[in-house]
Formats: sequence, C-alpha cells, structure tokens
Amino acid sequence: MNDGIRYGKGLFETIKVVDSSPIYLEDHIKRLEKSMNFLGINTNNLTKNIYEKIKNMDLNVDCLRIMVLDNNGDYDLVITTRNTDYSDSKYTKGLRLKVLKQLRDKNNPLIYHKTNNYLLNHYLHKKVLEDGFDEGIFLNQDGNITEGTYTNIFFIKQNTIITPPINDGILPGIFRQKLIEFLKINSYNIIEKSINLNDLKTMDCAFVTNSLMEMRFVKQISNITFLKHKLFIEISEKIIKMR
Repeated sequence: MNDGIRYGKGLFETIKVVDSSPIYLEDHIKRLEKSMNFLGINTNNLTKNIYEKIKNMDLNVDCLRIMVLDNNGDYDLVITTRNTDYSDSKYTKGLRLKVLKQLRDKNNPLIYHKTNNYLLNHYLHKKVLEDGFDEGIFLNQDGNITEGTYTNIFFIKQNTIITPPINDGILPGIFRQKLIEFLKINSYNIIEKSINLNDLKTMDCAFVTNSLMEMRFVKQISNITFLKHKLFIEISEKIIKMR
C-alpha cells in the first residue's frame, strides 16, 4: 500500500470540458506539477502521460478529473470523467452561503495545494446542504474571509472587484486567476485584499468561482443579502470569451 493510499499523499485537478475539449488543461497540469514538486513526487513525463490517456477517452462529458497518487516518489495516474449539473436554478438565481465555524489555518502549507486530503471540505459541504445552504465559507484565524469548500469568492463594492489574497489561506484557483487576468487586461478595477467578516455589510454584490461552474452569483451569506450588480452581469456575459 503506497503513501497515496495510506496518507492521502496525492493531488487532483477538476477540469471543465466543452465540446470534448478540456478548458485550461495546460494551466491545470502546471499547478499539478508545482504541487507534486512540493510533495516530493516526481513529474517525469506527466504531461505526455496525461495527454496519452486523454486521447483514448470519451470526452462527451463536462468534467475531467486527473488524480496522482504518490508511489514511493513516483506517481500513479488516474483520470476519470463525469457530468455535472450547474444549470439548476439555484446556480442562476443565486447561491446561499453559510459562514463556517471551522477555521482555515493560513499557516498550513497544505491548503495552498489541491491535495487528496479533501475530506473536511466534503464533510462540511454536505452539512451546509443539510442546513439549507449551497456552500460554506471559511474564515482564517484573523477573522478574514478566505474561500468556500469548493469555490473562491469575489465581492463588488461600487465599481471595484475585491477578492481575498492567496496568503490569507486560499487555494489558488485556476479560474480565479484567469478571471483576475481577464479583468486586469480589460481595465476593470480589481484588487486582492483581506476582507473581514464585518466588511460584508459594505459590499454590494458577491459571487463565487471554480473551474467547473466558472462564476455564479451569491444572493446570501448567512443573514446578509446581495443583489446582482450591473458589473457582475456585464462580466458574466463576457466570460465565455476567456476560454
């Protein structure tokens, strides 16, 4: 039994598939390689092996999952596919988020990598669903908002788009980074800064992102409600051009 099984020493990437084409695949592989180096797993022929496996797969789906498991410093590669459903009305009309009691430790080096130790996120996501919410949001030890159990988060205040910085304890999402680059290139006012829980009342709009659902409006965080901002609508309409 290798360390990938015994300790969850491994990593994974979930990639959106559109018209049988994986979106931002090279970016996902680069993040995977960086995290493998961090864990001391060799990356020999990783890109080649991934493309070799993918070319023989049926990609008539909307999600590709790449997983590596440590095997004495080498890796076992597992690639699977599935379909998701982000067309449900809750994703278009707005998500309801709950602030979690469990804290995200910004000093934990593992949270900056998409490791297979995702059980806490999975468990808490199931619990917030049972409580009638759609997603949970972590605070760090400073009381600052970090990220969701499976999403990154953004806010709009007047004409400024704000998102927490990576060093507050955030997995650097691929779509998050692509969105930030898009906003900067197109001269939107986007800043990364710490957002305290008390700052929520001053925000005009909130939305979450990940690689599969891209960006979705948040209508509520705990007892604070938001409306769709014209800036959110404008960016949403342009988002497909990022691919």
